[in-house]
Amino acid sequence: MRHLRKSAVSTSFRMDFGGQNFKMAALKSKSCDDLNRADALNELGLKDCALDEDIRSAFRQRLKQAHPDIHGGTDCRLRRLILARDLLMSEAKTISEPADNAINFHADNTLGDGATPLTITLAQALYGGTVTADVPALEFSHADELLTSLTQTKTLSVTLPCGLRNGVKLCLPCEGAARHEMYFEINIETDDHCRVWGDDIWMTATLDRRLLQYGGKTLIETPHGLQDIHLDRDVPHGASLCLKGKGLPATGTAPAGNLYIRLEAQPDVVRPVTHILSEFRQRWAS
Repeated sequence: MRHLRKSAVSTSFRMDFGGQNFKMAALKSKSCDDLNRADALNELGLKDCALDEDIRSAFRQRLKQAHPDIHGGTDCRLRRLILARDLLMSEAKTISEPADNAINFHADNTLGDGATPLTITLAQALYGGTVTADVPALEFSHADELLTSLTQTKTLSVTLPCGLRNGVKLCLPCEGAARHEMYFEINIETDDHCRVWGDDIWMTATLDRRLLQYGGKTLIETPHGLQDIHLDRDVPHGASLCLKGKGLPATGTAPAGNLYIRLEAQPDVVRPVTHILSEFRQRWAS
């Protein structure tokens, strides 16, 4: 009995069956959090040379299978999957410049797939700021967060630099995610009267027809605020003005864009006959 107690705490012990000794390894309990790089690669079915986009793709493919709501999924399996992703992503090379230099992105968009779409306003593209975004909780949660549904969402607070371009993919600092930076693809939302093309902004301004005919000064509301404009005589309907440097601001890799304003004449207002007769009587009443 004394010999058995001593063996139970050692790394291995021997048992005698009919004069033959068999060496058996001591049993170890492996927790959900006990994960090294080899385990993480195995969890995601990846090779050692996996890139960031490979990690994201593999994680998404296995996500639903691991969720406890699905047959065969468990809390431990889901937790290990999230830990594997975070471990490999933290060791991988960053896919863009640091957050404080986020505007220095690659113009050729060769960073790979896996970016989360992020819609921002034109004002946010011009001046930067903070935007909130609802994203799938399964893809952006910490390993110890309680997830109750496959469709569960969570809100991220994303910090934006000024001068973002449509379609650019880059890492941005954010609060609420498993990592301090996340990978996004930018979409600038505009209305029917304003569009973004590359570095330039195109908009439409509707002016009094007499101003286009006789010329003069006027104020036009633009994404950069009110602009003082002087028009020559006989400006045709649909003509465009170009304000240099009033498009998207310059960044480390892109020049400042221009603002193009398409001028349209206000439609003529047809006055009711009763109004015309009333003015005529008042004018000649005396």
